Amino acid sequence: MNPNLFVYGTLLQPLTTHIGRYLRENGELLGEAYAPGRLYDLGQYPGLWYDDGSTKRIFGQVFKLTTPEAVLKELDRYEGIDPSHPSQNEYRREEVLVSLNGQPVCCWCYILNHLPDGRPEIFCENYLDYLGGRDSHEDFLGKV
Repeated sequence: MNPNLFVYGTLLQPLTTHIGRYLRENGELLGEAYAPGRLYDLGQYPGLWYDDGSTKRIFGQVFKLTTPEAVLKELDRYEGIDPSHPSQNEYRREEVLVSLNGQPVCCWCYILNHLPDGRPEIFCENYLDYLGGRDSHEDFLGKV
């Protein structure tokens, strides 16, 4: 199983969420990376619409998971993925290509299952830059 995971939101370092600590304890940060697509503000957290034809780059980080199946199972729970109703999930886990140190790398990524109606696009490419001063996001991060 592919051990690489691309994260772009609440799992980014240096955020100190419970699930982020779990990821750091069960994976090795390989470095900063970019994925093509658009980022949306879903109210308390971001969502990535992956588009390999996009010229827009979304900042993230790549982790190499120590036990991919176990860690991804836990992250699936965190991301609210119900395998029995895949079309109803907000996210789906999919393998995508990202650019890590200028090289394409195949990674698992939690991407939006559907374009979010009425949700604003985040026009900066780095969620960490967007986060400051957004109370609903900061409140959510304090709970996870």
